[in-house]
Amino acid sequence: MWSKLLLILGLLILVVIIMAVVVGYMVSGPRYRGPVSDHFDGKEFHNLNDVQAKGFREVIGWMINRQQGPWPAYHDDQPGPPPPARVNGRTVRVTFINHSTVLLQFDGLNVLTDPIYYERTSPFQFAGPKRNNPPGIRFDDLPKIDVLLLSHNHWDHLDIGTVRKLCNRDQPRVFCSLGVKAFLEKEGCRNVQEMDWHQSLAVNDSTKIHCVPAQHFSGRGLFDRNATLWAGYIIDSKVAGKLYFVGDTGYGPFLKDIGRQFGPLRLALIPIGAYKPPWFMSPIHCSPVEAVQIHTDVRSEQSVAIHFGTFPLADDGATEPVDDLVKALVAKNIPADRFKALKAGTSFVLN
Repeated sequence: MWSKLLLILGLLILVVIIMAVVVGYMVSGPRYRGPVSDHFDGKEFHNLNDVQAKGFREVIGWMINRQQGPWPAYHDDQPGPPPPARVNGRTVRVTFINHSTVLLQFDGLNVLTDPIYYERTSPFQFAGPKRNNPPGIRFDDLPKIDVLLLSHNHWDHLDIGTVRKLCNRDQPRVFCSLGVKAFLEKEGCRNVQEMDWHQSLAVNDSTKIHCVPAQHFSGRGLFDRNATLWAGYIIDSKVAGKLYFVGDTGYGPFLKDIGRQFGPLRLALIPIGAYKPPWFMSPIHCSPVEAVQIHTDVRSEQSVAIHFGTFPLADDGATEPVDDLVKALVAKNIPADRFKALKAGTSFVLN
């Protein structure tokens, strides 16, 4: 009897493993193929200074010993008002939607970063980190998007359902990091241009996009880890100035290089969340203290926090990133209004 039960249990475990492998293969994205560089070895991309994200063994260790800070129950906040159709001239209107999704409006352009309207950051909408509040702006209230910036292909940054809807509705120019274009085109998106670090492309006569390094990793399934690039972007407008979407990153010396090359910056969108425990998260996510250092390193005149308050991705609680940001600004004698943490759906204007 016991031998039969053990056999059945073993078969069930085997079936689960096989299903996990099959699903992991199915959700994995295409791999980049291109020339070797200082951050691509012909098969995988690498961070500068060989900084590496933790592996499977460390992931299991973290999951077993998690001590997650408190997150309140889901709160169904009312969305913010619809943004204007356009903002002209030097004025920059910044609308924080959620997580790393920000609408930038300036000089007649509407730019959207890493749009995510998913309920969960997962291949499945019945499991995985679930959002704590709705997007701050309804999708249907988004103005026509001219430029879509995608930092990398993780599930909490590349919501392909939303990207597909935007591509169908607005036909924006999509700028993504190396290797992501094949996945987007497979999903029906057109007008996609992929970029390598240190590459620049023109949006129009007055605006360029510069692709800059970040310190992170990539992958959507079991078989595409680091198969595509991760990046940040400098929006370089002759009219509105330089605006920096940092993307998803750990802290590194390359950020001072970005400041030396492009600073001073008029605006920087800097991540502050998913930083605990530091031993696990610091290679790939910056803490609020490091975010303030990034603000200084890149010579940002005005910064806005991203990557916080929407999904419980790490062990920091819902309010810890903002609380620690306030403390870090005080410690550096930086006025609080120089680095804002906006509520989802709210905006402010740089005149």
